[in-house]
Amino acid sequence: MTENLYGRFLKCERGVAALEFVILAPVLLTLIFSIFVYSLYFTALIGVRQAAAEGARAAVAGLSASERATLAQTRAQSVITSYGAMLSGAKIVAAAASSPADTFLVTVTYDMKNAPIMRYGGFVPLPTNKTVSASVTVTNGGY
Repeated sequence: MTENLYGRFLKCERGVAALEFVILAPVLLTLIFSIFVYSLYFTALIGVRQAAAEGARAAVAGLSASERATLAQTRAQSVITSYGAMLSGAKIVAAAASSPADTFLVTVTYDMKNAPIMRYGGFVPLPTNKTVSASVTVTNGGY
């Protein structure tokens, strides 16, 4: 009698889909969540690079170092503002480069330590570099 019961139990396929779901769901949800978190990280990285490039591009139009710095900071800040809360708190440094003397340097830095996506570091392995930075150097007076 018990031998017949075990044979029927091993041949029964009811509930196999539920068991497969229980095994695979955590892996798939982790993968989906990782894709979402890394997309936010790369969006911040691209935003910082775009802000630095746009700031440097705007600085070319300035006639003096202070005017270049103002133009660069204004344009970089407008790019950062367009990203909304994603890049709030990014720092912009625009100044004449020390060497060579005829260049202008724009640096944008964003510290992601307090960013919302960094809260999930224990759940998803995140990049170790929590500071995203980009620098662009342009020559004074155009190309």
